[in-house]
Order: sequence, then structure tokens, then C-alpha cells
Amino acid sequence: MTEEEIKEVEEKKPLHLRYDWLDQFRGVVVLLLIISTITWPLSADLAGGEALIGPTFLNHGWRYADYNPAMITIIDIGQQIFMFVMGFVAYIAFNSRLEKKGAKEAWKHGLIRVAILYIIAFLDDGLIGGDLLEGGIGWISNVLYNGTLANLAIGSLAAMVGIYLIKDADKRMFLGIGILGIHAIFYEIPIFDTYFSTGGGIDFPFNALNHAAIAIVATCFSQWLKMDPDDIKVGFKKRILPASSLAFIGCYCVDFLQQAEHHDVTTSLALMAIGTAGFMVAIFYGFEKLNFKVPALSEMGRNLLLLFILSFIFGDQLASLMLNTLGRDFLAANPLISLGVLGILPIAIEAGIAMLLAKKNIIIKI
Repeated sequence: MTEEEIKEVEEKKPLHLRYDWLDQFRGVVVLLLIISTITWPLSADLAGGEALIGPTFLNHGWRYADYNPAMITIIDIGQQIFMFVMGFVAYIAFNSRLEKKGAKEAWKHGLIRVAILYIIAFLDDGLIGGDLLEGGIGWISNVLYNGTLANLAIGSLAAMVGIYLIKDADKRMFLGIGILGIHAIFYEIPIFDTYFSTGGGIDFPFNALNHAAIAIVATCFSQWLKMDPDDIKVGFKKRILPASSLAFIGCYCVDFLQQAEHHDVTTSLALMAIGTAGFMVAIFYGFEKLNFKVPALSEMGRNLLLLFILSFIFGDQLASLMLNTLGRDFLAANPLISLGVLGILPIAIEAGIAMLLAKKNIIIKI
């Protein structure tokens, strides 16, 4: 082969290995997010006697009991687990480009992703779900730092900065822990507005801060996978599983002092998400060792961000359409119909899209 042919072959090689068990984990996260967008409009005013549809434990707890502190369910850590996944894969993607193509290419790829997330945030939180067209300004904070997509953009950027500045995962972990601590301290200072405060104080991006911390911590988990290049189990035993266990212990202790809260992503909620995500990583790695796979999860995980965005646009709209068309009382009185049109159909459609993309070997990297 000529030098040019060798170069062409090298350029076509993937920059990093793709783990199927990681795609399975990502697929579960997508599934949780699809469910959260479906159950969101199904929330009922229970005190007002509204009919209940769907499982409450798969809906945001505060949709039913928005007290101080608000009720927490597994769905309330779904967005934070998604941030963990993005931080986890950010290390693999960013570091691979950093080592093989240099800092310029790594930052170019990373910043394009951040920019795309902000563009989508502008479209979703500004034009579609915001009040931009009505002349209001409430959408600005959602687009910049309060909205889901803005938080994902900020977390992704924080992950890359952490990877670039602190090469050692153990040392970088202290950065993540430090941010979690700063969040907890600032949250107790009365001059900063929180979701449950009376207002009039300084608007502080609490949820964005701990999303950044989660993403940075996730890069450490990802790097620990290669603690021993010849045996991935070493990283699990020496770092990932102990760190996940400590995160749960920390969540338990901190929750006595500062309860888990979804809107401001308090430190106890962030630690709950980190611990859950760490154990889920280990579970799906174990599934691979046992030659067990959940159908369609890998395909859904490969197009993580695309399906996440589609769930925002599609899931909520479909659920709202069914509510308006069939009526809340009818759906509550006919749970089998509710299960079919609200519980299964949206998931089946998105899984079908994922399977079709996988069949065509299309991975849309956003």
C-alpha cells in the first residue's frame, strides 16, 4: 500500500472503541426520558379530584406534591443521569481527539456540540416553549442556563474544560466534589433565590452548577475504565463501584441537612444521580459478561441525543393530543387503552426510529 492509501485507511478508523453495554445503558436513559415526557401532561390535581392516569412513580414527584421539599421519584434524577452519560462519553470522545488529532480538533468538535445544544435550546425554550414571539424576556434564562438543553450544554463544556485542565481522574474528581460543595453552601445563603424562596434575591444558576459537577464527575468514571488497559474490571473494583457507593452514602447524609430538590438540583439529588448512574454502568457491563442484552436498547443508545430531542417534541405532544381527544376521564376509566396509546405507542415509535437508523447504520452525532 502507498503512504496515501495507508493514511486514508487510518483516517477511516474510529477514534475510539464503541461499547455495546454502554449503548444499552444509554438506551435505558433515553427510555426514562421518553417516559417522563409522556407522563408529564398526565399529572392530575389529586386534591381537586382530577382522575389519575399512569404510574405516579414514573412521573415527576413535584407534579403531585410541590411542597418544600418537593416529592422525589426516579424520574426526577433522569435528567441528571442523562448529564452523567454525556459527561461519561465526553471523556471518550474528547480525549480520543485530543490524543490523536490534537487540541484544536478536539475543541472544535466539542464546541460545535455545545453550540448545537444552545441552538436547539433557543428553538425549544425560546420560540416553541418560550415567550419570545410575544415580546417577553422570561425565555432568556431558560435558553442560557435554566432549561434542560442549556444545562446539557453547560455540563458538556464543563466536562471538556475539566478533562483539558486536569488530566488525572482522581484529582479531577476533587473539582467535581468541590462544585457540589459550593452549590450546597450557596444554596443556604438567603441572598440567592431558590425555587422555594420568596424571590427578590440574586438569581443564581443552581441547577446548571450541579449539572456541571455531575458531568465532571462522570468524566472521572469514564477514565477509570482504563485504569488497567488490560483489565476493565480493575477500574470498576478500585474506583467506580466504591465511588458510586460513597455517592449514595453522601446523598443519605446530605439529605438530612439539605433535602433533594429537582428544580435547583441540590447536592443530595446530584449525589443520588451519580450513585445510580455508576451502578447502572456496572450493571450493564455485567450484563455483557453474561451475554444478556435488552432488545432495542443498544439502537436507542446509539442515537441518544436525537431520540432525546424527539421525545421532547413528540412525547409530550402525543400525550396532550390523546388527552384532548379522548378526555382524561375516559383514559382514567380505561387503563388498557391508556397503556396502549400513552404507555406503549410513543416508546414503540421512537424504538422503531432507532431500529431503522441502526439498520441503515446511521448515527446522528449532535
